[in-house]
Amino acid sequence: MFSTIWSTLYGLLVDDGEIAIGALVALAITWALAYAGGDAGRDVTGWVLLVLVLGLVVGNLYRAGIDVRRRLSSAQR
Repeated sequence: MFSTIWSTLYGLLVDDGEIAIGALVALAITWALAYAGGDAGRDVTGWVLLVLVLGLVVGNLYRAGIDVRRRLSSAQR
């Protein structure tokens, strides 16, 4: 079980390294906003983090779709 969990986590960090780095950057941005924004900044940090992470996921899905479409079109030729 631990081997499977470790290989999954390792795969997420290596295969989807851009998402992992992007998530860490989004977390740093929201931390800075919460730290510097006072009470108003702390109130919106959860929403900011949600929007940033959703943007990362949607961007990754869009790019994966383009890659699949490119592979399918090159395979049909």
